[in-house]
Amino acid sequence: MRSAPNNPPLARMRSREAPLFRLGILQRYVIGQVVRSFALALTAITTIFVLIMVMTEATRQGLSPQDIVMIVPFIIPSTLPYTVPVALLFAVSVVYGRMAGDNEIVALKTAGQSALAVIWPILWFGLAVGTTMAVMSAEAIPRATREVKRILFRDLEDRFYKQLKKDREFNNSGWPFFIKVNDVEGRTMLGATFKHRVPGHPEQFDLTVTAKKAVVHFDTEGMKARVTLYDAVSEGGDTRPFIFLIDGQQVLEYPIPDRTKSNFDSQIKIQEKTNTAMAAEQVDLLDKIRQERKRRAYEAGLQIALGRLSQSTISGVPGWQVAGVDWPGIREAFSKYTYWKVKYSELETERNMRVALAFGSFFFVLLGAPVGIRFARRDFLSAFISCFVPIILLYYPLLLGAVNMGKQGVIPPLSVWVSNGLLAFLAGFVALPPVMKH
Repeated sequence: MRSAPNNPPLARMRSREAPLFRLGILQRYVIGQVVRSFALALTAITTIFVLIMVMTEATRQGLSPQDIVMIVPFIIPSTLPYTVPVALLFAVSVVYGRMAGDNEIVALKTAGQSALAVIWPILWFGLAVGTTMAVMSAEAIPRATREVKRILFRDLEDRFYKQLKKDREFNNSGWPFFIKVNDVEGRTMLGATFKHRVPGHPEQFDLTVTAKKAVVHFDTEGMKARVTLYDAVSEGGDTRPFIFLIDGQQVLEYPIPDRTKSNFDSQIKIQEKTNTAMAAEQVDLLDKIRQERKRRAYEAGLQIALGRLSQSTISGVPGWQVAGVDWPGIREAFSKYTYWKVKYSELETERNMRVALAFGSFFFVLLGAPVGIRFARRDFLSAFISCFVPIILLYYPLLLGAVNMGKQGVIPPLSVWVSNGLLAFLAGFVALPPVMKH
């Protein structure tokens, strides 16, 4: 068995100089190694994630280089809940695997120290990283995700004009109008021609509108494109209601296609809601659940007490009814009650998922450090894969399954913590005990 006489931290370490839970030379050495590896791994993994996301979005939306530069700073935060735990696991498995492979852990135990002396600093580091990610997931990351969509919405009009200026036409079979122009000056189309497509026949047109000038504006809230026409003339078709007058000017209005709507949906998704916004929405849902149930219960109880089990009409007097239990209203209230409960569960599950995913960093360290020591491999790839494969096969499927069922109200929202509990169990009862032995 080899010793490590050339390793400065271990060579200078003495049991009386490095008491447990004191940040000594050895602890600083381990933290430094892990932080450096973590920074490099996080940079590499995040770069790959961002490139994939940007390339996908650029291909689908036709983003310009300027658009990409604008959205990249906001895409990066949304990748961190997934890249940070993996990067930290990589760093821990590499550093501790290398230390064990070089017999530094053996030297540590020979000096009278437990393996916990080099593990506990990284556990605190993992806890600090998890806390930071939890804070970011509550407000900063949802805001950044929302900002990406806002930029894409804002640039939709810009990309439309850029393409129109370059090609002198906009011919997308998914859009209701074919547009052709003589030129584009700023945000004004010169010599514009609009041809309305026959539904189901994108190559046939039933209405043609020509204008000397036209200006388009995209209403992202109503998902409509509104074109103001100057000196316009329309010909043919039965679809003239597309055109109407506003302040003496002709306006052409049509909906943005569903495919574009799915890409540029102005509806705030749950991933874009901050924890503060979700908490306020939950308070409102709870109030609806409680008040609606009480109101319907009081109303039905009063009518039953009066012997009016159902509503009935007065013979010979149309439109008049005798008060009674409003069974259709009760059924509707029950339906809404179920919807509100599911919506509440969805929000509660999302909030718990953010925290559980953030503190996954701590549990990754808790498992990765002892596993790295047990495998004792200098080959960083083998050490990392030894930890990462079980996590891919167990942790993420369990987490995603719990999130999906929790949002549907099938299981309690706190069930998203089961995946972290599994890692804690594996670390505490499988990986750590052999490592802690002298």
